[in-house]
Amino acid sequence: MDVIQLLHQTGKTGTLTLKGAKGESQLVFRDGFIVSANHVNNSIRIGQVMLDMGLLSREALEQALLQQRDAGEARKPIIQMLIEENVVPTQAAYQGLEALIEMTIVEVLTWSRGTFCLEVDKVVVSDEYRYFPEQINMNTQSILMDALRIYDERKRDGTLTPESIFGNIAAPEAQRAPAQPSGAELSAADLGLEEIEELERHIPTFFSALQEEVPDTAATRLQGELAGIAANEQQELFRYLEQLTGRPSASGSDLGVLLLTSAKLMRECCAAVSGPRFICATDDPAQLDPIIDQALSREKFPVLLLDAGEPGARNGRDLAALIKQKRERFPELTIALLATPADYALCAAAQESGVSALLPRPCREQRPDTFISDTIDSCRALAAYLDRDHGKPAQDQSGRFRNQLLALGEQRDPPEVTFALLQAACAVFRRGVTLVVVRSELIAERAIGVDAADTVTSVKLRLSAPPESLYQRALNGEICYGDADQALRDTMYAAIGAPLTGKALLLPVKSFGRVIAIIYADFGPGTGTNPQLPLLEILSQHAGLVIDNILYRKRCAQK
Repeated sequence: MDVIQLLHQTGKTGTLTLKGAKGESQLVFRDGFIVSANHVNNSIRIGQVMLDMGLLSREALEQALLQQRDAGEARKPIIQMLIEENVVPTQAAYQGLEALIEMTIVEVLTWSRGTFCLEVDKVVVSDEYRYFPEQINMNTQSILMDALRIYDERKRDGTLTPESIFGNIAAPEAQRAPAQPSGAELSAADLGLEEIEELERHIPTFFSALQEEVPDTAATRLQGELAGIAANEQQELFRYLEQLTGRPSASGSDLGVLLLTSAKLMRECCAAVSGPRFICATDDPAQLDPIIDQALSREKFPVLLLDAGEPGARNGRDLAALIKQKRERFPELTIALLATPADYALCAAAQESGVSALLPRPCREQRPDTFISDTIDSCRALAAYLDRDHGKPAQDQSGRFRNQLLALGEQRDPPEVTFALLQAACAVFRRGVTLVVVRSELIAERAIGVDAADTVTSVKLRLSAPPESLYQRALNGEICYGDADQALRDTMYAAIGAPLTGKALLLPVKSFGRVIAIIYADFGPGTGTNPQLPLLEILSQHAGLVIDNILYRKRCAQK
């Protein structure tokens, strides 16, 4: 699925050849559209498909086959001949071709293993069942979705056979032909004996099915890449990579890692470190944009890793232009450069162009004695970088802000409104406490993250706001964010403990022009991030309006 979608989005022209145990199938693309197909079963041809679908008569098909046989070098695909001679309408060609392509895709989806190869700009139409007239481009996405629907339905019903999917279309010609009389004589040509002398003679390989399959491990994939390095050091790297692949996947991870590199070792290491977050690696910068678009369409937040290669392998200007182009195309894209310490000028140019991070890359030329340990250290640095919170794009923040705004409007009681605001504040900070204003005192109500992360508890705290304190400024309606003053340390920190950093937030909530509650929040055991104060201010003002509306409705109901 991903290969077909990628070819469609990148507008490729060529022949995608898929080889498996059953044989070989082909899908022909032109400018990203599927224009032809070759089913693994040679009896499934476009002419036979249209015949069994009732779109073509047998007489017309046989006549066209005779004309095609006698055409010589001017031979055309059979269906193209039928259209040019007005034997079948264009819409019938669409139906037949779409059925053939769907059959081919459904068949390939049943394969458990195989290989694929795209021959770019090579389109083969040498026989009668391939067809791509210039005016027809099939909708690739629509065909793919239909094929997947058919596949899922037949897999559910346990009827994944060509006959059950498309009726008699896939039935071989030999099965449709009438049986020969039992008394008919068989000739040497019938038995294929005329060419027996031309067959290649070789000693057969016995028990080939018992041959041990080569395991797919980091050691086999990197065979030859570490030539000249001691075997014990190689095994140290292989063991480390195998440990990475055995780690449990990070649940809920929405990062997607893309890698631009031509180095096989870097590709293997980055894929092992990234785990299920790894999307793909490529050495073609032109392939990055469609892959990033596809990741974003799947609600993944891509991290682009650029491998600078060995010192001097990449031109600083070219790399800077690439980073600038990605920054213009995807402003929120996270970009990290893997570079060696010797590439000082390259790192400086990348940083100037807007790269998000510089990560160490091992260099065998400069540090041959520590190359393996450097490679492992680089993997650890990359793992730590990917595990950090890179911050989600603005579109994700706006989505979360929208949900928080709606949640405030759905509340029907003032304490629930302030609790919803507390939850919104703790989505940015690690912990928080709601302080209710009662006459001239502040009384702690519910708290989040004080005893454990995301848990809701209560805090025993009752205080009077000292003059000239942050408490008093918040009571006057001011949003306070910064280092805690002495009053906060003496009261709040004494009740819930001091955070790792001294930054704290006091967010007032007003009703009818008077502060009725204050949301306290800090980063707890974390180091902190951008608190998005403008968004929190909007939420606080909206919370006050919701409380005003609730109280106004209650007064109207009493009257």
